[in-house]
Amino acid sequence: MAENNPFRAGEYNGHQTYHIDADSRLSAVRRFTLEEYRVALELHDLQKTVRTAIERRLRRLEREERNGAVSER
Repeated sequence: MAENNPFRAGEYNGHQTYHIDADSRLSAVRRFTLEEYRVALELHDLQKTVRTAIERRLRRLEREERNGAVSER
């Protein structure tokens, strides 16, 4: 997996770990930045539910950005 993968979860015994199941990815998505959403959408192994959640959140953030609103994340 790429170094810029937004689903990086930390290290275990010197090895990078990642969120790979839908539940942990959905949890991680709540903390993403706008750029991390865009990078995540480019991943080839993205579950449909995770992709849908990212697309919804991305549309909301972009709409808020256009309207000058500040998001709570």
